[in-house]
Amino acid sequence: MACLTMMSQAQSKKSTTAYAITSPQKGQNGGWKEIRLIDLKTGEELQTVYKSGQEMEILNPRTGKVVQKRDDLVKTEEKPANDIQVFALDANNKAQLISSKEEMEKMKSAGNRIVVIRNNQFNMKPQYDKPFATNSAALAYDKKHDRLYYTPMGINQLRYIDLKAKTPKIYYFEDEAFGTVKNQSDVAGQIARMVIAGDGNGYALSNDANHLMRFTTGKKPEITDLGAVSDEANARLSIHNGVGGDLLADNAGNLYLMTAYRNIWKINIETKVAVYIGAIKGLPEGYQTNGAIVEEGTKIIVCSATSTEGYYRFDLNTLQSEKISGEGEFYNASDLANGNLIVAEKRKEEKPKEVVASVVVEPEVVNNTPEQITPAETDKNNSITVYPNPVTDGLVKLAFNNQPAGRYNVQVLDMSGKMMMSQDITINGKSQVQEIKLPASIAKGNYLVKVSGGGIEASTVTKLAVQ
Repeated sequence: MACLTMMSQAQSKKSTTAYAITSPQKGQNGGWKEIRLIDLKTGEELQTVYKSGQEMEILNPRTGKVVQKRDDLVKTEEKPANDIQVFALDANNKAQLISSKEEMEKMKSAGNRIVVIRNNQFNMKPQYDKPFATNSAALAYDKKHDRLYYTPMGINQLRYIDLKAKTPKIYYFEDEAFGTVKNQSDVAGQIARMVIAGDGNGYALSNDANHLMRFTTGKKPEITDLGAVSDEANARLSIHNGVGGDLLADNAGNLYLMTAYRNIWKINIETKVAVYIGAIKGLPEGYQTNGAIVEEGTKIIVCSATSTEGYYRFDLNTLQSEKISGEGEFYNASDLANGNLIVAEKRKEEKPKEVVASVVVEPEVVNNTPEQITPAETDKNNSITVYPNPVTDGLVKLAFNNQPAGRYNVQVLDMSGKMMMSQDITINGKSQVQEIKLPASIAKGNYLVKVSGGGIEASTVTKLAVQ
């Protein structure tokens, strides 16, 4: 059984090594419960920091006492051997208990997904005590104290691994709320972004950007909810609709949010105001950007939890990406961490240039009713617009404005990612409207319209309400 490393490898100013939350095996998707120090160019594992199933001492950092186990205290609900419960899940994954066979058939014909939960699932004990019981996608390296801070998904608790300890130790901040996430199904409240900033404090951000958490790392640590981050939200793009990704920090008091859908915002820590920078260009189709580190200057290295393509580098000044890893299998990773900060280059007597940022529309993570959207409300200069929204008659129009001619693929997905329909279309002119007929069986609710191909560098994803 692997043990925690007794000392951490120093991070150089230019670094392609990073701590990563990974699956147990290379190329495995899911099970983000292990931490490794890896070389992002070669994919080589340099150190095993934590391996799932590893026994280790868990302490409270304020008292130094052993953390009391909660899993053993929770009584499971006893159910008869033949007891089952049947639920119907709509397009928004909202569950409704079904009490009869007739009701189940009715819900099924309306397009709902039927889920059966048997007694053995009721009797499963909750997972809380294990360091990565519920997976994790938020990791930050504290270079000064040689610690790895993280938070489990669905558990609003800050934890850290002491890399300097003579014996493996992990610390839990017991009974101190770190965010507002209720459980693993609370996507909006999940924290999947974390970093140690230039001021020495740690910062983490919920998916809905309504909770920017700050934690100090000194002898008397403090955890503070700084509240929501504001931006210039519009119908197509908002920081509050992002999901996943990672946080980075520079040496001038700013954070940088990179979402799983390649979009990047610059956040002023003092004002909590975010400015949209643009979308990363040149990444493979389906490559989600789940973790990031600073290599040097403005060069960023990203990883994906969903792709085996390896690791990519991009520059904040251009947002153009390039592959840095070689061929072969690599660890898919839900997050990366090192101790480097973004350092912008100072250029003398250079006038600022106007930059047109590319946009990748984020799937929304909150169940708000979308506002009416028409082509006139979006950027007509360079866009793919979906309207009417909401749609009431099953006919959806896609307006292509100044997009490359070619063959495009349009997919309609439910909010869990299940494909409801796929259709190829050909765009011949700079301004063209294409009508798509939704399947008759599609239920009312929220869906995603994904457009790819045709020469565009990144897919666009737009939320669509069906009424």
